[in-house]
Amino acid sequence: MLRSFGFKEAEAGQFSLELVCSSEAKAPPSSPRCLGVYHRLWRSDQYFAECSKMCWDRISKLPDSLLTHILSYLSTKDSVKTSVLSKRWELLWLKVSGLDLNTMDFLPYGEALLTSMDRYLEFNRGLCLQTFKMKYFRHKKLGNESNVRPVEWVAEVFHRRVQHLDLENELFPTTLDIMPGCIYLSKTLVSLKLVKVGLKNLNYAVSLPCLKIMHLEGNYIMSRDTFYCIDYVRGDGRLVMENLISGSPVLENVTLEDSVDIWPEEVNSSWTNVPQCLSSTLEYVMIDVNIMMSEDGIKLANYFLENSAVLKKLTLSYKYFGK
Repeated sequence: MLRSFGFKEAEAGQFSLELVCSSEAKAPPSSPRCLGVYHRLWRSDQYFAECSKMCWDRISKLPDSLLTHILSYLSTKDSVKTSVLSKRWELLWLKVSGLDLNTMDFLPYGEALLTSMDRYLEFNRGLCLQTFKMKYFRHKKLGNESNVRPVEWVAEVFHRRVQHLDLENELFPTTLDIMPGCIYLSKTLVSLKLVKVGLKNLNYAVSLPCLKIMHLEGNYIMSRDTFYCIDYVRGDGRLVMENLISGSPVLENVTLEDSVDIWPEEVNSSWTNVPQCLSSTLEYVMIDVNIMMSEDGIKLANYFLENSAVLKKLTLSYKYFGK
């Protein structure tokens, strides 16, 4: 009978598996169950073979719900790899209630990404989605421009009542992707992270009753027939920020980061509205913008300090691009 099971570091980069057995075992001396036998199996083909023998039956007996929960901690790329283990595992990755994608894992051309997305969405038609995370990089030179469709996929996952959205464009501003209006009207969204993607202008209502975490970084909006980086302190950028915060009554954590400030002119900012979340739930604010040392930046900091009743931490960062 097995008394103890554990891993122990042997040398740099090596681990040993230790099995200590009880005196009740009746087995030939070569067996790990033998009396007083102390086995070390070094990291090698033998080590993995022995582990497989001990663990395979136990793993295969676990219910699908537990296996898919385990797979949810992996990237979708690694989750898909398990489909070749056996018939039992062939469809398990499709039952995971979330996607974690990096388009660089699907080069060249991104055809495998498009196929995987279509298959996943079709398999889970009508079901709610817990998480959609994607870091994407598309460019004409890669030949994957038409196969990476962030706006279309975001609209689809919001239709499936997604709870956590994390979207990052790695190639700003070569590709301009304006997020659909549905991201501002969600009864299920709990966390929202948008990096280097476009936001619609201010002609929309915001209703995010469950949103607790908001991270906006290097985003842009269309204005005057061109696009501008959002600095969240002046002009349309400030109004976007106010609109989003005002429509998120239970917001607890806010991060605002901008890119290089390219607004054509200063805009007088007034801070009068106090959203519900500031007086009841907002605890953490992080602002990393390149005009924090300006008068408008100081106004923004004072606005949060004066109106956030339960604020625990305010972090300010100043970007300087001069010589």
